[in-house]
Amino acid sequence: MAQRIIKQNNRKDAVYARQSLDKKDSLSIETQIEKGLALAGENTEVYQDRGYSGKNIKRPELQRLKTDMEADKIQRVIVYRLDRISRNIADFYQLYQLMEIHNVEFISISENFDTSTPMGRAMMGILIVFAQMERESIQERVRDNYYFRITEDGRWPGGPAPKGFDTARTSDNKPTLVKNRDIEMVKLAFALYAEEANISLAKVARELYQRGYRSSRENGRFDSVTIARMLQNPVYAVADNLLYKYYKMRKAHMASEEAAWDGATSAHIVGKKAGNANIRKYPTLEEQTVYRTNFPGVVPSDRFISVQERLGNNEKLGRANAPGKMQELAGLVKCADCGYAIRIHHFPNLNCYGRSTLHCCKASIKIKFPALRETVIAEVQKQLDAIACKLLENHREVKQRGDAIAKINREIENLVQLAALGGMGLAQISKAIEERKHKINAIELAQERNLAWTEQAGIGDGVSLAFHTLHEGERKSVIHLLIEKIILHENGDIDICWKI
Repeated sequence: MAQRIIKQNNRKDAVYARQSLDKKDSLSIETQIEKGLALAGENTEVYQDRGYSGKNIKRPELQRLKTDMEADKIQRVIVYRLDRISRNIADFYQLYQLMEIHNVEFISISENFDTSTPMGRAMMGILIVFAQMERESIQERVRDNYYFRITEDGRWPGGPAPKGFDTARTSDNKPTLVKNRDIEMVKLAFALYAEEANISLAKVARELYQRGYRSSRENGRFDSVTIARMLQNPVYAVADNLLYKYYKMRKAHMASEEAAWDGATSAHIVGKKAGNANIRKYPTLEEQTVYRTNFPGVVPSDRFISVQERLGNNEKLGRANAPGKMQELAGLVKCADCGYAIRIHHFPNLNCYGRSTLHCCKASIKIKFPALRETVIAEVQKQLDAIACKLLENHREVKQRGDAIAKINREIENLVQLAALGGMGLAQISKAIEERKHKINAIELAQERNLAWTEQAGIGDGVSLAFHTLHEGERKSVIHLLIEKIILHENGDIDICWKI
């Protein structure tokens, strides 16, 4: 349970002001500060974040204010309006909980409410809900305008340019892409994957490197993921009626009619991506929009489509032939030297993908897979044991808090009966009941915060915390829930990066 810090007499008032953009219809930071200082005491410090949005709390002056509150230097935080400090419910209540712990009063000048009363706290919650609704409404309008602009004139939507292109501007100042010398490498990659027999993404990567092309990686080599993303990108494809029919067949939303797809431009996809990012970034295109760009394509549409079909067929073949020998550790084990995946090669031996396939790593892994798996499982069980202890501690605290709440409720009932008998005045009774309700709120808040730890772990009473009792699917789920990655050194040393 969070303990409330006793207020010190030498603490100061804090006036906080924020303005994301300097616009005529928005209240300036100077005016916010002026109004805050009019209400503050003599010992006051100003905190101002100019040019920062209220969508999160990653603001330098707000972080400084938090630090000062934690150091018990602040007695009151004064803002002109609630959304100046935050437009996000979760972020605001995180700040408000900090204020409660350190006995810091919160004052919003324009909303004029008192945080020391239940009504004031309720009003604060309502206001912050509306502040977040306004922010989400702004985001939606920005998103709608974004889609309209890129589909209307084909402009490049922003972000890094794909390999073979540089960002530029059209004659009417619209964002676009222009080819650079690496575009020949892109054409070669499409030709190799479309025409060569027994081709693979790894072979394309090696061939490009051997012909003198270099990636943006430090060692200059390409990997399968980079090649796959390049080959899937329609910015290279000629946007003609054949490409239109292909994306229409895949149930994509088309931003323009087929008649507009005359081959003069390339295409681009916008929307939420899903699926296996390594191979099939777009397993379904039903939630994506395909539009024509404002620059020409360099790969004929029939070649682009045949590459997409081959990628799909090779992915299905790879899934069907996957040995699964890495068991629960699949996808987690990485080489400490190059960062590429560690795989089983002639069980129980392990090797590095960067060494065996890309030939960019010299690490020779000494440890065998059974020893690696045994070590990782032992460490996972230690984490599960810690979670079990935390759950047991939570159960005990839930019982204690439940007893405390029941006791306070009995006290409230007694006070109500005493008031009915005329033993105390109404004002006195109301104050006593309010104090006890505040205690109940504090107990319930502490309980919610205490349960957050196990909720974050995603493990509750319904899952066994003895790893050996779990079936195969549960073991894999638990390991991937707890572990971000396993870094394996050449000499067999193991570093586990935990998610919790």
